[in-house]
Amino acid sequence: MYQKINTEIEKKIQNILEGEYEVSVLGTNGKDNFPFLSKIIPMYKNNKLYLLICDLSEHTQNIASNHNVSIYFSLKELNKTKSNNPRLTINGIIKKHVLKKENKEFVDLLNTYQKIESGSKMWGMFTDFNFYSLIPKRALYIEGFGKAYQKVY
Repeated sequence: MYQKINTEIEKKIQNILEGEYEVSVLGTNGKDNFPFLSKIIPMYKNNKLYLLICDLSEHTQNIASNHNVSIYFSLKELNKTKSNNPRLTINGIIKKHVLKKENKEFVDLLNTYQKIESGSKMWGMFTDFNFYSLIPKRALYIEGFGKAYQKVY
């Protein structure tokens, strides 16, 4: 059903993770067991995918109950047939990094994150915002019809 990921596809996935996408969405297990979707701005650093999210948000409350999440990346739609455009889904386990705001690791992450989301310089310092990282379990890259690739970690 799925093709094995080769070097060329691995590079395409790497480019997506490094920011070559239009929209990214976090999927968590929500209330009444319905999926909950939120637009997010992920950051890829040191071969890890990070999120800077608020502990008060519904998606973060869902994460507290269930660490299994999905992150969906939608690429620029170049084909007339919208369902034939490339996309990537990463399934994995998300973990919170408990870091003090003056911690060198936190400062380094925030400095890098500011390059992709300028407003984070201010709200990243709020006490209820924390970094989370994804431990990938599965990647599914759909390049188009008949071009589906899966990687299990």
